[in-house]
Amino acid sequence: MFERGTFNDALVEPGKWVARFPRTDLADARRRAQALGRIGQLDLPFAVPEILENRLDLPLGQAHVIISYVPGKPSETASDEAVLEVLDALAAVELDDELVALLDEPLHHAGGRHVAETVTELVFPLLTADERGQASDILQRFANLPTIRGFVHGDLAPVNLRWHNGKVTGIIDWDFACAGDPALDAAAFAGYGWPLVRRVRPDFYERARTHAAMFPLTGAVSALRQGGDPARFLAWFRRRCAVREHPPAS
Repeated sequence: MFERGTFNDALVEPGKWVARFPRTDLADARRRAQALGRIGQLDLPFAVPEILENRLDLPLGQAHVIISYVPGKPSETASDEAVLEVLDALAAVELDDELVALLDEPLHHAGGRHVAETVTELVFPLLTADERGQASDILQRFANLPTIRGFVHGDLAPVNLRWHNGKVTGIIDWDFACAGDPALDAAAFAGYGWPLVRRVRPDFYERARTHAAMFPLTGAVSALRQGGDPARFLAWFRRRCAVREHPPAS
């Protein structure tokens, strides 16, 4: 089975392994593989893919890493307890210098510390004047966030969670793992409803909403930088613009 991710093409042998072939930056791929190995050594209450073979020494196109297949399925529902277990486990990770050196810069895929400039350069030309105004407001909200640093997965979308008997038993795709604002991970759980996020992390709630407001913009940037089509991210952003709420509360 073939899958296309943000940075890698992948061949999946369900139940056995996943072979990931980086499409662009081998230096980043090697660093992320090291980070995955280090994350796998953390005392986390869920499975993390294990590196079975690392051939990132090969040229681009042949370079690959084979990781273990993490069993379980995505879930359409989530309990407060299951979400809290994940967020608490990530919050408990100590950010030592070795781990931080291997992690991505927050929003690395969308320009990192220059994300506002990158959104303005790449996405604004694709928007109407009203949409640019709303995007500018979101960028200002993001700029006003306090600087907070914790261990962050960076992409806790439902597709990256593996569930069994109502618990998250595995988490995959750690490419965006960073030392950043834990409210970013809380925002990813809004797919199960913002009331859940408010209940489990009331102290993160407003910051989480600002991070979620950025998702379509940073997604569009990432697609454009990878030479892909940003259409689904722009459509997502325009749906929010239509109701003038970023993100909608329900």
